[in-house]
Amino acid sequence: MADKESLHFKIGISGTYWDKRPQYSIAVGNDIIKEGAITVASDETEYIEFDYETDADAPCLKISLLNKTDQDTIQNEDKTAIVNDMLLNIVSVEIDEIDLGHLTYSLSEYHVAQSVEYNGEITNLVKNCVNLGWNGTWQLTWNNPFYIWLLENI
Repeated sequence: MADKESLHFKIGISGTYWDKRPQYSIAVGNDIIKEGAITVASDETEYIEFDYETDADAPCLKISLLNKTDQDTIQNEDKTAIVNDMLLNIVSVEIDEIDLGHLTYSLSEYHVAQSVEYNGEITNLVKNCVNLGWNGTWQLTWNNPFYIWLLENI
């Protein structure tokens, strides 16, 4: 088991929406930090900040889209383009005032709640994705101590 490590998080999220606002939850491991709905206008960023102390060897930040339905995606008449949609976007992740930048994209996994067709395959897992278009959970796992993991991955 790792030593206790206290970290400060600043998560930037936005919603792309035309009708209803995306609902989300943010958790570290199994501890829900915040649940709610996007409060700012479509495509504007809002920030959630919190401190978290963990002694887990491999803590995991989880951000979930909770309320997407088929009616939230509107296509044109010939179904060749999406006209309106609802997304939850992970804009930025900072830990201890360090912006994780490309690691937010390159080391994350998006676990979709129900199987979807993505890139011609039926799957429940999408890698390298920060725009959540289906109900599911985006995850970023690191190893403690955080700073050693960061140095190994930048």
